[in-house]
Amino acid sequence: MTASDKNRPLRVFFVAGEASGDSHAASVARELKKLAPNIEIEALGGPKLAAAGARLTEDFIEHAAMGLVPVLAKLPTFVRIMRETRDYLIANPPDVVVPVDYPGFNLRLSRMLKAENIPVCFYVSPQVWAWRPGRIHKIGRSVDHMMVLFDFETELYEKIGTPVTHVGHPLFDSLSAERPKGNLRKDVGMAPNEAMVGLLPGSRRQEIRLILPELLRSAQHIYKTRQDLHFVIPVAKESLRHLVDDAVNELGQGLPLTIIEGRAHEVMKLSRVALTASGTATLELGFFQTPMCIVYKINALSKLVVPLLGIGLIGLVNIIAGRELVREFLDSKDRSKDIAEEALKLLRNGRRRKEVLSGLRNVRQRIGNRGTAARAAVCILEVAEKHRRNQK
Repeated sequence: MTASDKNRPLRVFFVAGEASGDSHAASVARELKKLAPNIEIEALGGPKLAAAGARLTEDFIEHAAMGLVPVLAKLPTFVRIMRETRDYLIANPPDVVVPVDYPGFNLRLSRMLKAENIPVCFYVSPQVWAWRPGRIHKIGRSVDHMMVLFDFETELYEKIGTPVTHVGHPLFDSLSAERPKGNLRKDVGMAPNEAMVGLLPGSRRQEIRLILPELLRSAQHIYKTRQDLHFVIPVAKESLRHLVDDAVNELGQGLPLTIIEGRAHEVMKLSRVALTASGTATLELGFFQTPMCIVYKINALSKLVVPLLGIGLIGLVNIIAGRELVREFLDSKDRSKDIAEEALKLLRNGRRRKEVLSGLRNVRQRIGNRGTAARAAVCILEVAEKHRRNQK
């Protein structure tokens, strides 16, 4: 490397294959520009990265696909994009490549680039702790540095000798920045003495079909004991409304219940207790310090297979806590009475509620405070600068 090469601005190349990755990468790109105003940022990404000042080699987000059939239909496009991106980066090597999540595409590309001595600083580790933990060795060999969202992931990579940095979860930054759209309690017609109970069946059709009936049966049992409650179901999008309406018409009769489109985070924040599907919602509820019961429906055969797969805890707050901090009801049978019993304990100002609230505070601290994008930007610059120093 010549003296002029060492003096040129740092170049960072992001790879984001879906909308969430585009958003996370854009936040990091803005922080990079604050730290290094002359930095050059390119990306295989989408409109948010472009708006953050990245020069796109192609809009990758418009090709985003999920599910086996859609992915197979676009496979030739993905193969072309990967080949062209690899060739471009080999011909014009940046100081660091930052793949963001999207492991099916990004890990393959990472292996190709690392083989060419192009440093890879991967953002958002695949969930090796949830399934196929043995693949962490292959992942570790594919990257130069891993940026993880959860502190317990740090130890997993340290054990295999992969440099790793815990940057925290970008979700907490976005939740901190949100503002309520109105007075939700007033909008759903709650009396001053009523407490809200959130029913959160998820945002996928199959989740709603399987989980919402259990949540409504649980709500009926809860309401028999406590009439000073108001149940609220936030619907993620209008196309799911008919599924919620059908379930409520069948199982929600007599409940003080309101269905509201969107505003899920307001429901989470204001709920005294939430009954929720597993997934990101448990982490969001953890942020808002809302006690919860996690409900996951499986068939009888799956119940037998799950222990054999080594799957333990399913709720993110429990995985981070390292124990069943909040109860998980994973079953093929009707557990609504058990769910209601636990929810009633959490509604009261007793020992159980205090125990859960204390644990949720610890979970929130372990994930990290605001500033995830800034911490990621510092890590990326360190990897890029180290690579440049090592160039001869």
